[in-house]
Amino acid sequence: MKSVKRVRLLLLAYISFSILVLCINGVIFAQAKQQNQTTPVVDLSLPQPEQQTQQPTGGEMTLFSLLVAGGPVMIPLALSSIIGTALIIDMLVFKLRQKNFFDSELVKQVNNLVLQKQYDKAIEICKSAPQVIFKAFLAGIEKRDYRKTDIESIVGEVLDRAIGNLMQQNTYINAVAVIAPMLGLLGTVTGMINAFNVIAFQAGLGKPELLAKGVSEALVTTATGLVIAIPVMSFYFFIRGKIRNIATQLSVLATDFIDNLCYSKREES
Repeated sequence: MKSVKRVRLLLLAYISFSILVLCINGVIFAQAKQQNQTTPVVDLSLPQPEQQTQQPTGGEMTLFSLLVAGGPVMIPLALSSIIGTALIIDMLVFKLRQKNFFDSELVKQVNNLVLQKQYDKAIEICKSAPQVIFKAFLAGIEKRDYRKTDIESIVGEVLDRAIGNLMQQNTYINAVAVIAPMLGLLGTVTGMINAFNVIAFQAGLGKPELLAKGVSEALVTTATGLVIAIPVMSFYFFIRGKIRNIATQLSVLATDFIDNLCYSKREES
């Protein structure tokens, strides 16, 4: 239960961190936009035209408008964020729970039954238990007449397959962390292309507001890609460490089981 609560706190921290950084980026972008809107210098020696009421330029830029400013590249970035979050939740909340791999009490029961040479009862427990370690135990008991090295290979193959599946899913998380900044870089390139097109074909140098869309697209997509990649990459390494820890625990349990199985065979002979 404590590990589940810890995982939930980490997930909340990840989501909160992402939203916080996006909001900070929005405030920074809005402040930069307001600073660029400088008032013109007025020469009092010249006749002044009638003052026109300045229209409000709007309040601070919202998170939604910030995302819109990023352009079309924000769509795959949003999808990558959703996919990465879903994979992380699936791994931490569901896949990496201890009860999916072993039950300490059942492991003791199986080892005791093996030492007592009650293989049929041990097989029944292994078949009824859903954890990965008992599938390995079952394979070892069924091949108990083999040499120890062969039993180790059979048991290890079952465990390696389970750990390999976890590692494979974790590589998908790593892929999201790698692809997100690349998408942000793509948005930077397309944004700068749009900005230079404005300069070349629409006389953008005389109208800075026409350049704002391209420049904002270039900056927002880069920031968004990094905001997605940094926490996802952090969770990738965290999950990889948990998988290695689980693999070590399973290896220790498997080694003890094989030793007990071989010992019972020697006693039987």
